[in-house]
Amino acid sequence: MTDVILINPAYSNIIYKNAKIKVGVPVNPLLNLAMLAAPVIEAGHKVKILDLDIEQNPDSYLREEVRSEKPRFVGITFTTPLYGEAKRLALLAKEVNPDAILVAGGAHATTFPREILEESVFDIVAVGEADFVMRDLLKTENRRNIKGLVFKENGSIVETGRAGYIDNLDDLPFPAWQLYDLKKYNKISLSNRKSPPGYLETSRGCPWGCVFCNKNIQGRKFRPKSPKRLVDEIEYMLKAGFAEIDVLDDTFSTDINRAKAICDEIVKRGLKFPWHPLNGIRVDRVDKELFIKMKRSGCYKVSFGIESGNQDVLARIDKGIKLQQVRDAVRWAREIGFETFGYFMIGLPGDTEETIKDTIRFAKELRLDIAKFNITIPLPGTKLFDEWDRSGLIKTKDWAKYNFYSPASELYDHPTLSHESIVGYYKKAYRSFYFSPLYLIRRLIRSLRFGTFTRDIRLALQTDWLN
Repeated sequence: MTDVILINPAYSNIIYKNAKIKVGVPVNPLLNLAMLAAPVIEAGHKVKILDLDIEQNPDSYLREEVRSEKPRFVGITFTTPLYGEAKRLALLAKEVNPDAILVAGGAHATTFPREILEESVFDIVAVGEADFVMRDLLKTENRRNIKGLVFKENGSIVETGRAGYIDNLDDLPFPAWQLYDLKKYNKISLSNRKSPPGYLETSRGCPWGCVFCNKNIQGRKFRPKSPKRLVDEIEYMLKAGFAEIDVLDDTFSTDINRAKAICDEIVKRGLKFPWHPLNGIRVDRVDKELFIKMKRSGCYKVSFGIESGNQDVLARIDKGIKLQQVRDAVRWAREIGFETFGYFMIGLPGDTEETIKDTIRFAKELRLDIAKFNITIPLPGTKLFDEWDRSGLIKTKDWAKYNFYSPASELYDHPTLSHESIVGYYKKAYRSFYFSPLYLIRRLIRSLRFGTFTRDIRLALQTDWLN
Protein backbone atom coordinates (compact mmCIF):
# COMPACT_ATOMS: atom_id res chain seq x y z
CA MET A 1 0.00 0.00 0.00
CA THR A 2 1.21 3.46 -0.91
CA ASP A 3 -0.05 6.71 0.58
CA VAL A 4 0.84 8.92 -2.39
CA ILE A 5 1.57 8.33 -6.06
CA LEU A 6 3.08 11.26 -7.97
CA ILE A 7 2.83 11.24 -11.76
CA ASN A 8 4.82 12.90 -14.51
CA PRO A 9 2.83 12.63 -17.80
CA ALA A 10 4.53 11.29 -20.92
CA TYR A 11 5.47 14.64 -22.43
CA SER A 12 8.20 14.13 -25.06
CA ASN A 13 5.88 13.12 -27.91
CA ILE A 14 3.50 15.96 -27.04
CA ILE A 15 5.79 18.91 -26.34
CA TYR A 16 8.81 18.04 -28.50
CA LYS A 17 7.14 16.17 -31.37
CA ASN A 18 8.00 18.87 -33.92
CA ALA A 19 11.26 20.10 -32.38
CA LYS A 20 14.11 20.56 -34.83
CA ILE A 21 16.80 19.65 -32.28
CA LYS A 22 15.26 16.62 -30.57
CA VAL A 23 18.68 15.53 -29.32
CA GLY A 24 18.70 18.73 -27.29
CA VAL A 25 15.68 17.59 -25.29
CA PRO A 26 16.81 16.89 -21.71
CA VAL A 27 15.93 13.49 -20.28
CA ASN A 28 16.06 13.97 -16.51
CA PRO A 29 14.06 12.70 -13.54
CA LEU A 30 11.76 15.54 -12.49
CA LEU A 31 12.95 17.64 -9.57
CA ASN A 32 9.51 18.89 -8.49
CA LEU A 33 8.16 15.39 -7.82
CA ALA A 34 11.27 14.44 -5.84
CA MET A 35 10.80 17.61 -3.78
CA LEU A 36 7.11 16.91 -3.16
CA ALA A 37 7.93 13.38 -2.05
CA ALA A 38 10.65 14.29 0.46
CA PRO A 39 8.44 15.82 3.22
CA VAL A 40 5.97 12.95 2.85
CA ILE A 41 8.75 10.43 3.46
CA GLU A 42 10.04 12.47 6.40
CA ALA A 43 6.55 12.25 7.93
CA GLY A 44 6.68 8.46 7.73
CA HIS A 45 4.49 7.85 4.69
CA LYS A 46 5.13 5.77 1.57
CA VAL A 47 5.45 7.50 -1.82
CA LYS A 48 5.97 6.31 -5.40
CA ILE A 49 6.87 8.37 -8.46
CA LEU A 50 5.62 7.27 -11.89
CA ASP A 51 7.60 8.90 -14.69
CA LEU A 52 5.39 7.95 -17.62
CA ASP A 53 7.74 9.64 -20.09
CA ILE A 54 10.22 6.77 -19.87
CA GLU A 55 7.65 3.96 -19.99
CA GLN A 56 6.88 1.94 -23.12
CA ASN A 57 3.20 1.51 -22.15
CA PRO A 58 2.42 4.42 -19.83
CA ASP A 59 -1.34 3.84 -19.57
CA SER A 60 -0.95 0.18 -18.62
CA TYR A 61 1.80 1.06 -16.15
CA LEU A 62 -0.35 3.74 -14.50
CA ARG A 63 -3.38 1.44 -14.23
CA GLU A 64 -1.36 -1.39 -12.71
CA GLU A 65 0.39 0.85 -10.15
CA VAL A 66 -2.81 2.60 -9.03
CA ARG A 67 -4.64 -0.74 -8.85
CA SER A 68 -1.97 -2.55 -6.85
CA GLU A 69 -0.84 0.32 -4.58
CA LYS A 70 -4.31 1.74 -3.81
CA PRO A 71 -2.97 5.22 -2.95
CA ARG A 72 -4.93 7.71 -0.86
CA PHE A 73 -3.69 10.56 -3.05
CA VAL A 74 -2.60 10.74 -6.69
CA GLY A 75 -0.76 13.93 -7.70
CA ILE A 76 -0.20 14.92 -11.33
CA THR A 77 2.07 17.80 -12.35
CA PHE A 78 1.65 19.42 -15.77
CA THR A 79 2.39 22.44 -17.90
CA THR A 80 -0.13 24.19 -20.17
CA PRO A 81 0.22 21.95 -23.27
CA LEU A 82 -0.09 18.86 -21.04
CA TYR A 83 -3.39 19.91 -19.47
CA GLY A 84 -5.46 17.67 -21.74
CA GLU A 85 -3.16 14.71 -21.10
CA ALA A 86 -3.29 15.33 -17.34
CA LYS A 87 -7.11 15.28 -17.44
CA ARG A 88 -7.02 11.98 -19.32
CA LEU A 89 -4.58 10.42 -16.84
CA ALA A 90 -6.66 11.64 -13.90
CA LEU A 91 -9.70 9.91 -15.40
CA LEU A 92 -7.73 6.67 -15.85
CA ALA A 93 -6.59 6.78 -12.22
CA LYS A 94 -10.14 7.49 -11.02
CA GLU A 95 -11.56 4.60 -13.03
CA VAL A 96 -9.05 2.20 -11.47
CA ASN A 97 -9.36 3.55 -7.93
CA PRO A 98 -12.48 5.70 -7.39
CA ASP A 99 -11.48 6.34 -3.77
CA ALA A 100 -8.19 8.01 -4.67
CA ILE A 101 -8.11 11.78 -4.18
CA LEU A 102 -6.65 13.43 -7.29
CA VAL A 103 -4.43 16.50 -6.89
CA ALA A 104 -3.33 18.80 -9.74
CA GLY A 105 -0.19 20.93 -9.54
CA GLY A 106 2.15 23.08 -11.62
CA ALA A 107 2.13 26.49 -13.32
CA HIS A 108 -1.05 25.88 -15.34
CA ALA A 109 -2.90 24.56 -12.30
CA THR A 110 -1.88 27.63 -10.32
CA THR A 111 -3.16 29.89 -13.11
CA PHE A 112 -6.53 28.16 -13.68
CA PRO A 113 -7.50 26.19 -10.55
CA ARG A 114 -11.27 26.67 -10.87
CA GLU A 115 -11.32 25.79 -14.55
CA ILE A 116 -9.46 22.56 -13.82
CA LEU A 117 -11.90 21.51 -11.09
CA GLU A 118 -14.89 22.34 -13.28
CA GLU A 119 -13.58 20.47 -16.34
CA SER A 120 -11.95 17.37 -14.87
CA VAL A 121 -12.15 14.68 -12.19
CA PHE A 122 -9.42 16.35 -10.14
CA ASP A 123 -10.53 16.86 -6.54
CA ILE A 124 -7.90 19.36 -5.42
CA VAL A 125 -5.61 21.92 -7.06
CA ALA A 126 -2.39 22.91 -5.28
CA VAL A 127 -1.69 26.60 -5.91
CA GLY A 128 1.73 28.26 -5.67
CA GLU A 129 4.71 26.72 -3.91
CA ALA A 130 3.37 23.33 -2.86
CA ASP A 131 6.41 21.62 -1.30
CA PHE A 132 4.48 20.47 1.78
CA VAL A 133 0.98 20.08 0.38
CA MET A 134 0.98 16.28 0.14
CA ARG A 135 2.38 15.94 3.64
CA ASP A 136 -0.24 18.33 5.00
CA LEU A 137 -3.09 16.57 3.20
CA LEU A 138 -2.05 13.33 4.88
CA LYS A 139 -1.80 15.07 8.26
CA THR A 140 -5.31 16.55 8.49
CA GLU A 141 -8.79 15.75 7.27
CA ASN A 142 -9.76 19.44 7.29
CA ARG A 143 -8.47 20.83 4.01
CA ARG A 144 -9.68 24.31 4.92
CA ASN A 145 -6.75 24.54 7.34
CA ILE A 146 -4.19 24.09 4.55
CA LYS A 147 -3.19 27.22 2.65
CA GLY A 148 -2.69 27.02 -1.09
CA LEU A 149 -5.58 24.70 -1.94
CA VAL A 150 -8.60 24.99 -4.19
CA PHE A 151 -10.94 21.99 -3.90
CA LYS A 152 -14.41 20.59 -4.46
CA GLU A 153 -16.70 20.34 -1.43
CA ASN A 154 -20.41 19.49 -1.51
CA GLY A 155 -20.85 20.75 -5.06
CA SER A 156 -18.98 24.00 -4.42
CA ILE A 157 -15.38 25.14 -4.94
CA VAL A 158 -13.47 26.25 -1.86
CA GLU A 159 -10.29 28.37 -1.89
CA THR A 160 -8.06 28.49 1.18
CA GLY A 161 -5.92 31.42 -0.02
CA ARG A 162 -2.34 31.50 -1.23
CA ALA A 163 0.33 30.13 1.07
CA GLY A 164 3.28 32.43 1.70
CA TYR A 165 6.56 31.93 -0.11
CA ILE A 166 9.22 29.77 1.54
CA ASP A 167 11.82 32.34 2.59
CA ASN A 168 14.57 30.04 3.86
CA LEU A 169 15.17 27.41 1.19
CA ASP A 170 17.91 25.86 3.34
CA ASP A 171 15.12 24.41 5.49
CA LEU A 172 13.80 22.25 2.64
CA PRO A 173 14.65 18.53 2.80
CA PHE A 174 16.82 17.11 0.06
CA PRO A 175 14.78 15.80 -2.90
CA ALA A 176 13.83 12.10 -2.71
CA TRP A 177 15.99 11.02 -5.64
CA GLN A 178 15.95 7.43 -4.34
CA LEU A 179 12.45 7.07 -5.79
CA TYR A 180 13.85 7.11 -9.34
CA ASP A 181 15.68 4.31 -11.12
CA LEU A 182 18.53 6.44 -12.45
CA LYS A 183 19.71 3.71 -14.82
CA LYS A 184 16.69 4.52 -16.98
CA TYR A 185 18.02 8.04 -17.65
CA ASN A 186 21.27 7.08 -19.35
CA LYS A 187 20.78 8.65 -22.78
CA ILE A 188 23.02 10.57 -25.16
CA SER A 189 21.84 14.16 -25.50
CA LEU A 190 23.03 17.51 -26.76
CA SER A 191 22.10 18.85 -23.32
CA ASN A 192 24.59 16.75 -21.36
CA ARG A 193 28.06 15.26 -21.49
CA LYS A 194 27.45 12.52 -18.94
CA SER A 195 24.41 10.51 -17.89
CA PRO A 196 22.38 10.33 -15.81
CA PRO A 197 21.99 14.10 -15.39
CA GLY A 198 20.21 15.57 -12.37
CA TYR A 199 18.34 18.83 -11.86
CA LEU A 200 19.46 21.23 -9.13
CA GLU A 201 17.50 24.22 -7.85
CA THR A 202 19.78 26.90 -6.38
CA SER A 203 17.21 29.65 -5.81
CA ARG A 204 13.62 30.73 -6.39
CA GLY A 205 12.02 33.93 -7.58
CA CYS A 206 13.16 36.03 -10.54
CA PRO A 207 13.31 39.83 -9.98
CA TRP A 208 12.97 40.60 -13.70
CA GLY A 209 9.69 40.94 -15.59
CA CYS A 210 10.05 39.47 -19.09
CA VAL A 211 6.62 39.56 -20.70
CA PHE A 212 6.75 35.92 -21.86
CA CYS A 213 7.54 34.42 -18.44
CA ASN A 214 5.06 33.06 -15.88
CA LYS A 215 5.92 34.10 -12.30
CA ASN A 216 2.73 32.74 -10.73
CA ILE A 217 4.35 30.06 -8.57
CA GLN A 218 7.66 31.43 -7.30
CA GLY A 219 7.14 35.17 -7.68
CA ARG A 220 9.76 37.87 -8.21
CA LYS A 221 11.49 37.94 -4.83
CA PHE A 222 14.94 36.34 -5.12
CA ARG A 223 15.31 33.61 -2.50
CA PRO A 224 18.63 31.75 -2.64
CA LYS A 225 19.99 28.64 -1.02
CA SER A 226 23.25 29.26 0.86
CA PRO A 227 26.49 28.03 -0.77
CA LYS A 228 27.09 25.44 1.98
CA ARG A 229 23.57 23.99 1.78
CA LEU A 230 23.75 23.92 -2.00
CA VAL A 231 27.05 22.05 -2.17
CA ASP A 232 25.78 19.66 0.51
CA GLU A 233 22.90 18.93 -1.86
CA ILE A 234 25.31 18.45 -4.78
CA GLU A 235 27.28 15.89 -2.76
CA TYR A 236 24.01 14.13 -1.95
CA MET A 237 23.10 14.02 -5.67
CA LEU A 238 26.49 12.60 -6.67
CA LYS A 239 26.18 9.87 -4.03
CA ALA A 240 22.66 9.13 -5.32
CA GLY A 241 24.19 8.29 -8.71
CA PHE A 242 23.99 11.41 -10.84
CA ALA A 243 26.97 11.94 -13.16
CA GLU A 244 26.19 15.53 -14.14
CA ILE A 245 24.31 18.45 -12.60
CA ASP A 246 21.93 20.75 -14.53
CA VAL A 247 21.17 24.01 -12.72
CA LEU A 248 17.47 24.43 -13.39
CA ASP A 249 16.60 27.92 -12.12
CA ASP A 250 17.07 31.07 -14.19
CA THR A 251 18.74 33.07 -11.41
CA PHE A 252 21.94 31.22 -10.50
CA SER A 253 24.03 34.37 -10.86
CA THR A 254 21.52 36.99 -9.66
CA ASP A 255 23.78 37.41 -6.61
CA ILE A 256 27.18 37.18 -8.32
CA ASN A 257 29.09 36.89 -5.04
CA ARG A 258 26.93 33.95 -3.94
CA ALA A 259 27.51 32.25 -7.30
CA LYS A 260 31.27 32.68 -6.87
CA ALA A 261 31.08 31.32 -3.33
CA ILE A 262 29.25 28.22 -4.60
CA CYS A 263 32.03 27.58 -7.12
CA ASP A 264 34.69 28.12 -4.44
CA GLU A 265 32.95 25.63 -2.13
CA ILE A 266 32.83 22.98 -4.88
CA VAL A 267 36.57 23.41 -5.47
CA LYS A 268 37.32 23.45 -1.73
CA ARG A 269 35.61 20.07 -1.26
CA GLY A 270 37.44 18.58 -4.22
CA LEU A 271 34.25 17.59 -6.05
CA LYS A 272 34.76 16.60 -9.68
CA PHE A 273 31.66 16.58 -11.89
CA PRO A 274 30.41 18.36 -15.04
CA TRP A 275 27.65 20.91 -14.64
CA HIS A 276 26.02 23.82 -16.41
CA PRO A 277 23.17 26.34 -16.02
CA LEU A 278 20.64 24.58 -18.28
CA ASN A 279 18.04 27.36 -18.49
CA GLY A 280 20.58 30.09 -19.04
CA ILE A 281 21.98 32.95 -17.01
CA ARG A 282 21.52 36.67 -17.51
CA VAL A 283 24.25 38.47 -19.43
CA ASP A 284 24.01 41.45 -17.05
CA ARG A 285 24.71 39.28 -13.99
CA VAL A 286 28.11 37.84 -14.93
CA ASP A 287 31.72 38.95 -14.98
CA LYS A 288 34.95 37.33 -16.10
CA GLU A 289 35.91 36.30 -12.56
CA LEU A 290 32.64 34.39 -12.17
CA PHE A 291 33.26 32.51 -15.41
CA ILE A 292 36.79 31.59 -14.29
CA LYS A 293 35.43 30.22 -11.01
CA MET A 294 32.63 28.35 -12.79
CA LYS A 295 35.18 26.73 -15.11
CA ARG A 296 37.40 25.67 -12.20
CA SER A 297 34.42 24.08 -10.45
CA GLY A 298 33.51 21.87 -13.42
CA CYS A 299 31.13 23.98 -15.50
CA TYR A 300 31.69 23.30 -19.19
CA LYS A 301 28.82 25.11 -20.92
CA VAL A 302 27.08 28.44 -20.40
CA SER A 303 23.62 29.14 -21.78
CA PHE A 304 22.25 32.65 -22.23
CA GLY A 305 18.66 33.83 -22.64
CA ILE A 306 19.28 36.38 -25.39
CA GLU A 307 15.85 36.35 -27.11
CA SER A 308 16.44 39.09 -29.73
CA GLY A 309 19.23 40.83 -31.59
CA ASN A 310 17.31 44.10 -31.72
CA GLN A 311 17.58 46.55 -28.81
CA ASP A 312 14.09 48.01 -29.30
CA VAL A 313 12.53 44.53 -29.14
CA LEU A 314 14.51 43.73 -25.97
CA ALA A 315 13.09 46.88 -24.41
CA ARG A 316 9.58 46.01 -25.59
CA ILE A 317 9.68 42.61 -23.84
CA ASP A 318 11.13 44.08 -20.60
CA LYS A 319 14.24 41.92 -20.86
CA GLY A 320 16.40 44.58 -19.23
CA ILE A 321 19.65 43.82 -21.07
CA LYS A 322 21.81 45.55 -23.67
CA LEU A 323 23.22 43.99 -26.83
CA GLN A 324 26.73 44.98 -25.77
CA GLN A 325 26.26 43.07 -22.51
CA VAL A 326 25.41 40.01 -24.60
CA ARG A 327 28.55 40.46 -26.71
CA ASP A 328 30.74 40.86 -23.63
CA ALA A 329 29.29 37.87 -21.77
CA VAL A 330 29.55 35.51 -24.76
CA ARG A 331 33.09 36.71 -25.55
CA TRP A 332 34.25 36.14 -21.96
CA ALA A 333 32.68 32.66 -21.96
CA ARG A 334 34.40 31.76 -25.23
CA GLU A 335 37.79 33.08 -24.06
CA ILE A 336 37.61 30.95 -20.91
CA GLY A 337 36.79 27.85 -22.93
CA PHE A 338 33.08 27.31 -22.35
CA GLU A 339 30.73 25.83 -24.87
CA THR A 340 28.27 28.66 -25.51
CA PHE A 341 24.52 28.23 -26.04
CA GLY A 342 22.09 31.01 -26.96
CA TYR A 343 18.29 31.01 -26.72
CA PHE A 344 16.37 33.19 -29.20
CA MET A 345 12.69 33.86 -29.93
CA ILE A 346 11.08 34.60 -33.30
CA GLY A 347 7.85 36.64 -33.39
CA LEU A 348 8.22 38.60 -30.17
CA PRO A 349 6.01 41.64 -29.59
CA GLY A 350 7.55 44.46 -31.61
CA ASP A 351 9.17 42.07 -34.07
CA THR A 352 9.16 42.88 -37.77
CA GLU A 353 10.94 41.17 -40.64
CA GLU A 354 13.85 43.55 -40.15
CA THR A 355 14.16 42.90 -36.41
CA ILE A 356 14.11 39.14 -36.99
CA LYS A 357 16.89 39.58 -39.54
CA ASP A 358 18.76 41.47 -36.81
CA THR A 359 18.32 38.48 -34.49
CA ILE A 360 19.66 36.00 -37.06
CA ARG A 361 22.63 38.25 -37.85
CA PHE A 362 23.33 38.77 -34.15
CA ALA A 363 23.24 35.02 -33.40
CA LYS A 364 25.84 34.45 -36.11
CA GLU A 365 27.94 37.42 -35.00
CA LEU A 366 28.23 36.00 -31.46
CA ARG A 367 29.95 32.83 -32.74
CA LEU A 368 27.90 30.64 -30.42
CA ASP A 369 28.46 26.90 -30.39
CA ILE A 370 24.71 26.25 -30.30
CA ALA A 371 21.73 28.49 -31.02
CA LYS A 372 18.14 27.51 -30.29
CA PHE A 373 15.34 29.47 -31.97
CA ASN A 374 11.72 29.19 -30.84
CA ILE A 375 8.57 30.74 -32.23
CA THR A 376 7.00 32.92 -29.55
CA ILE A 377 4.09 31.33 -27.70
CA PRO A 378 2.04 33.56 -25.34
CA LEU A 379 1.58 31.19 -22.41
CA PRO A 380 -1.30 31.82 -20.00
CA GLY A 381 -0.28 33.55 -16.81
CA THR A 382 2.19 35.83 -18.64
CA LYS A 383 1.92 39.55 -19.35
CA LEU A 384 2.20 38.76 -23.06
CA PHE A 385 -0.83 36.46 -23.04
CA ASP A 386 -2.90 38.98 -21.08
CA GLU A 387 -1.93 41.82 -23.43
CA TRP A 388 -2.71 39.91 -26.62
CA ASP A 389 -5.90 38.47 -25.11
CA ARG A 390 -7.17 42.00 -24.29
CA SER A 391 -6.30 43.06 -27.84
CA GLY A 392 -8.36 40.23 -29.33
CA LEU A 393 -5.30 38.51 -30.82
CA ILE A 394 -5.67 35.20 -28.96
CA LYS A 395 -7.57 32.78 -31.22
CA THR A 396 -8.00 29.74 -28.97
CA LYS A 397 -7.80 28.59 -25.38
CA ASP A 398 -7.38 24.97 -26.30
CA TRP A 399 -4.38 24.60 -24.02
CA ALA A 400 -3.07 21.45 -25.72
CA LYS A 401 -2.07 23.66 -28.64
CA TYR A 402 0.10 25.94 -26.48
CA ASN A 403 3.25 24.10 -27.41
CA PHE A 404 6.51 25.71 -28.51
CA TYR A 405 6.70 23.30 -31.44
CA SER A 406 3.07 23.44 -32.64
CA PRO A 407 1.71 25.84 -35.29
CA ALA A 408 1.46 29.27 -33.65
CA SER A 409 -0.99 30.33 -36.36
CA GLU A 410 -3.68 28.36 -34.53
CA LEU A 411 -3.06 30.28 -31.31
CA TYR A 412 -2.86 33.98 -32.10
CA ASP A 413 -2.62 36.70 -34.71
CA HIS A 414 0.69 38.53 -34.44
CA PRO A 415 0.35 42.35 -34.26
CA THR A 416 2.99 43.07 -36.92
CA LEU A 417 3.81 39.84 -38.78
CA SER A 418 2.07 37.10 -40.75
CA HIS A 419 2.56 33.57 -39.50
CA GLU A 420 3.87 32.60 -42.90
CA SER A 421 6.65 35.12 -42.38
CA ILE A 422 7.34 33.97 -38.81
CA VAL A 423 7.67 30.32 -39.85
CA GLY A 424 9.81 31.26 -42.84
CA TYR A 425 12.27 33.18 -40.69
CA TYR A 426 12.23 30.43 -38.04
CA LYS A 427 13.45 27.93 -40.65
CA LYS A 428 15.86 30.47 -42.12
CA ALA A 429 17.38 31.10 -38.69
CA TYR A 430 18.39 27.45 -38.30
CA ARG A 431 19.66 27.08 -41.85
CA SER A 432 21.56 30.34 -41.79
CA PHE A 433 23.19 29.65 -38.43
CA TYR A 434 24.12 25.98 -38.76
CA PHE A 435 25.08 25.91 -42.43
CA SER A 436 27.38 28.91 -42.25
CA PRO A 437 30.82 27.77 -43.49
CA LEU A 438 32.49 29.56 -40.58
CA TYR A 439 30.25 27.76 -38.09
CA LEU A 440 30.94 24.35 -39.64
CA ILE A 441 34.69 24.95 -39.49
CA ARG A 442 34.53 26.17 -35.86
CA ARG A 443 32.41 23.17 -34.85
CA LEU A 444 34.77 20.71 -36.52
CA ILE A 445 37.79 22.22 -34.79
CA ARG A 446 36.03 22.19 -31.43
CA SER A 447 34.87 18.59 -31.85
CA LEU A 448 38.39 17.43 -32.64
CA ARG A 449 39.86 19.49 -29.79
CA PHE A 450 37.52 18.10 -27.13
CA GLY A 451 37.24 14.57 -28.53
CA THR A 452 33.51 14.86 -29.26
CA PHE A 453 33.66 14.42 -33.05
CA THR A 454 31.91 11.01 -33.12
CA ARG A 455 29.28 12.16 -30.62
CA ASP A 456 28.59 15.37 -32.56
CA ILE A 457 28.16 13.50 -35.85
CA ARG A 458 25.70 11.08 -34.21
CA LEU A 459 23.72 13.99 -32.76
CA ALA A 460 23.73 15.91 -36.05
CA LEU A 461 22.26 12.93 -37.87
CA GLN A 462 19.36 12.93 -35.41
CA THR A 463 18.57 16.60 -35.99
CA ASP A 464 15.87 17.89 -38.33
CA TRP A 465 17.66 20.85 -39.88
CA LEU A 466 15.83 21.27 -43.16
CA ASN A 467 12.09 20.77 -42.60
